[in-house]
Amino acid sequence: MKRHYAFAGAVALQCVILAAMGARPALSVSRDTRVTLPVVPVDPMDLFRGEYVRLGYDISRLDTTQLNRTLAPQQDRPFFLRLENRNGAWVPTDLQASVGKAEPGAVWLRGRCTSPGDTLTATYGIEQFFVQQGRGREIEDAIRGGTVQAEFAVAEDGTATLTALIVNGKRME
Repeated sequence: MKRHYAFAGAVALQCVILAAMGARPALSVSRDTRVTLPVVPVDPMDLFRGEYVRLGYDISRLDTTQLNRTLAPQQDRPFFLRLENRNGAWVPTDLQASVGKAEPGAVWLRGRCTSPGDTLTATYGIEQFFVQQGRGREIEDAIRGGTVQAEFAVAEDGTATLTALIVNGKRME
């Protein structure tokens, strides 16, 4: 009889762990600040993980001389980029080592430096979007035409969750 309880407890623990893994992105999508950025083309392809598009952003290559900054980003180190909403466009303004104070109309986006310098190359965890089979080429063509935006939710700790692509004015979740 004790084995049944141990087995049931092990199964319950695994279920709790799986639910917790999905809870953070779900909460982020429902309550955090939504940001929309234009997408720039990047050549995608992965035959083993399903069809997806790789997304690049202007903030993936930053001219740090144009930003207020309190750090010199280092390879494979996190940083925080402040984005301000200026007339509907999210514009990078500050770069620092820790998340800043939350303010209306601004978010702090957590990134990871992949190549430091005056032109910083970075990732933010929002560079892939899985799509329905057969839709990838259509989206890639739209990205090359400059008609795609990515929407993501940004939590107070700077973590971003990709929520949708807006392709030719149509929302894809």
